[in-house]
Amino acid sequence: MNSNKKIYIVEDVSIIRLMLEQCMLENGFDVCGSSPNAENAWSEIKTMPVDLVLLDINLVGNKNGIWLGEKLNRELNIPFIYITANQDQHTSDLILETNPVGFIVKPINTLQLITTVKIALNLHAKTNKKQLLIQDGLKAINLTIDDIYFIQSDGNYLHIYLETTNFLIRSTMDAFMEKLTHDSFVRIHQRFVINTNKKFELIDDEVYIINKTLSVSAKYRKELKDKMNW
Repeated sequence: MNSNKKIYIVEDVSIIRLMLEQCMLENGFDVCGSSPNAENAWSEIKTMPVDLVLLDINLVGNKNGIWLGEKLNRELNIPFIYITANQDQHTSDLILETNPVGFIVKPINTLQLITTVKIALNLHAKTNKKQLLIQDGLKAINLTIDDIYFIQSDGNYLHIYLETTNFLIRSTMDAFMEKLTHDSFVRIHQRFVINTNKKFELIDDEVYIINKTLSVSAKYRKELKDKMNW
């Protein structure tokens, strides 16, 4: 399933950008944003959850795709695929230094594009699973942070919900959030934090996630909608 994977597209040729958006949507991905400009793309990407960036190298504006690729790699650890018509040796050297997860040469073959996107996402997921040691009663558990769906506060304790199980640990929400260091976790209520990389629905003042219904307070509702670019 690709439905939770958020793709951001950076391409200055509008007809190609629209083609890329349509291709992603038709193959089950969520296009969370797009831009023809590297600097504008950077300002948007760093404020929202993004799983992968499709990135043209030659862009309008003062900065090119290689500049953005370097920032994605060093500052956000977001995987990206370069898309370009140019493949000379100088450009290729710069590309390798920014650690892209793929490279597509125009004209774009849609089958190759989708295959490259899927491989890139799977590879990044396998090599970037950050873990956190928690104490559930007498058990010490090495928890993969990306597996968390939501966290519920209960006084000085937290219930950490995964897809099919949950853990109870002694901690305040603020203290635990400092350990997560993941932008995908958003507070929706004094008692609840959700992982926005997981599939959920927001209906009125409630979030529906893994068959649970969580209240969304007015204080945090706008933050959630801004985070999801809704």
